[in-house]
Amino acid sequence: MYIPKNRIRENLYTPGNEYVIKATGENYSGFYHSLWNGRFYTGKTVNDSNVREIVTEVPKDILFTPPELNEVNRIALFLNDPDPIVPEGQWIQKDVQTFLSLNKEDITDDQPRRMPKEYYASPTEDDYKLGSFTRYFIVKVNELQYMELSLKDYKDITKRSNKVVWELFTPFKIQWTIDGVESNVFDINRDQVLIAQQKINRVGLTEYLRNDYLQFYVSKNINNQYTNGDDYTLPSGLNYQGLYHIMPNGQAMTGRFHGEADDIPLTRITS
Repeated sequence: MYIPKNRIRENLYTPGNEYVIKATGENYSGFYHSLWNGRFYTGKTVNDSNVREIVTEVPKDILFTPPELNEVNRIALFLNDPDPIVPEGQWIQKDVQTFLSLNKEDITDDQPRRMPKEYYASPTEDDYKLGSFTRYFIVKVNELQYMELSLKDYKDITKRSNKVVWELFTPFKIQWTIDGVESNVFDINRDQVLIAQQKINRVGLTEYLRNDYLQFYVSKNINNQYTNGDDYTLPSGLNYQGLYHIMPNGQAMTGRFHGEADDIPLTRITS
């Protein structure tokens, strides 16, 4: 069976405790090879005898990224490709169908694997009642390029679906707070972003989010108000002049917004 060389990584070796044989769950040690679709098989090459699929969490240092396409280095990306990327005489369509059939894949599927699409999150009314929702992201494995995803695309990538180009990205998610004291919400979301960067061992997420840790937050307070001293008094009885905010229960307090400073309660002057 012919598979172009630039779609295979051959002569790989594992000492064991990395892969198991998919059909039996048996630990595998020895030579193996990987294909363009992210799958791994026993044997140095596809032509070895008794080739069996092996599975595991794939170490990042052996992830296989297909080569850049150009006018010289070409290979068909899917069945019935109108512009097959190898010379017609070398690419035998029947062999491709045979290969897919042996791997129990749909030989009539002529759709290429899709790239994930950017998604613009929008919390629902139920999310606001709960006070938070989950946001899903990916970052490219070879550069600091982030993208927010839908839940469907996130699941496809984490499950390594054969419908999506999953091997180019590292997926992760963040629990995003959208209700509470404004200063607390800011701190919580900022900390979640910093923790996420540590988990994926990357930087740049703060810049991607533009440091907007209050995104989707809807304040229930009336913030950043100013009085010249004729509206409120302090607990000491002195007139208060300066910035203040009003809580959802109607209580006025010192400071631009709640949590910024001492939040001293103010009493409205009624006469």
